[in-house]
Amino acid sequence: MAVTVENTAPCRKTLRVEVDAARVAGTRAEIVQEFRKFANIPGFRPGKAPEPMVEKRYGGEIDEELRKRLIPESYREALAEQKLKVVGYPQVESVEYKHGRPLIYTAAVDTAPEFAVPEYKGIPLKKKPVATKEEDVTKTLESLREQQADFVAVEGRALRAGDFAIINYTGVADGKPIGELSPEAKSLGENKDFWLLISSESFLPGFCDQLVGAQAGEKRQVLVDFPADFPQKPLAGRKATFFVDLVAIKEKKLPDINDEFAKKLGLDSVEKLNESVRQTLLAEAEREQNADLRRQVVNHLLSKVVFELPDSLVQQETRSIIYDVVRENSLRGATKEQLEEKKNEIFGFASQSAQERLRTSFILDAIAQAEKLKVEEAEVEQRIAQLAQRARTTPERLKAQLTEKGGLEEIEEQILISKTLDFLVANAKIETASGA
Repeated sequence: MAVTVENTAPCRKTLRVEVDAARVAGTRAEIVQEFRKFANIPGFRPGKAPEPMVEKRYGGEIDEELRKRLIPESYREALAEQKLKVVGYPQVESVEYKHGRPLIYTAAVDTAPEFAVPEYKGIPLKKKPVATKEEDVTKTLESLREQQADFVAVEGRALRAGDFAIINYTGVADGKPIGELSPEAKSLGENKDFWLLISSESFLPGFCDQLVGAQAGEKRQVLVDFPADFPQKPLAGRKATFFVDLVAIKEKKLPDINDEFAKKLGLDSVEKLNESVRQTLLAEAEREQNADLRRQVVNHLLSKVVFELPDSLVQQETRSIIYDVVRENSLRGATKEQLEEKKNEIFGFASQSAQERLRTSFILDAIAQAEKLKVEEAEVEQRIAQLAQRARTTPERLKAQLTEKGGLEEIEEQILISKTLDFLVANAKIETASGA
């Protein structure tokens, strides 16, 4: 087998592979015999038809099977022979084959970048001090109070700012239901048992202000002017009327922070609650401190080495990041129109992030190889167990799903990256920032 390699671009090569005629003939003869065993040719039982008749009947399919078999085999051999680290899949661009002749094809491949690994021991890092502030403890306790709040029915007085109103409503604009004008805003045009915090900043402009003073059971008409930049374009700049039925008024009651409150949260006393909050905040601060050290490591390495990346990987990673950005913004309520307006900004961010991620991955992988860092099976099992707990499934089921989709390699890569970063932090020169 003859192999030649041509550099066509950074991280891009074209392989020309020539499989000698003898090997081609031998492989083809094996395939013919396989077809002969099951050949359905009138007048002959399977396995008894003459080879020339099998060739005539199934020649095209035999040639196709020959290509399917020989090209992948010879491609793997060519990579091993040339010691090429290929990423992604090859693009087979041309295939030449005639009976009795060699099989010749070319394949364009993306290869891993070649670069000199920068000095990675003794990276200078600055460690931020870890401490818990009393104001953070107080803020966390207030958040816990909010989570444990009760909503009690209000009787004998009218709705006021700070209350929660439970309302039914329907809205029309220009004589048409809002849901017809803007199907995406169907829930905005009609809702039942809708909980609304009475605040000038809640819901639609001026909506809550017009409900203040209403009694439970009262019906009101609320007039709303949709602003010109309203996200749902069909409603932008329109005037609307909402027919509102105030079902009930609720008032939020926050519990006192005392031993009883602590016991609801599984702790014996308010003192233990305070200590638990402090320890939780301290653990979060330590995680952020470690994450910051890792970010410094990555930034340092990226500043020390620059190299080209395979286009196919950059494009793939960019698409993945764009998908994540669009999904996240959609969950936050961004419309298609808003995302379309920012598509250039999103693409620019995704492209830069993709290149940084890939460069980081290649550098850390090279360091892991140099230091012979490995991922143990027990580490993979532990990671799968953690993910299964979050996904509320069993480790066995999740592992089967990951195996089917090729996801185990990704988990191993994540673990190896984490171990490499831990190694680099452990071997860094760390200076503790003032204030520790």
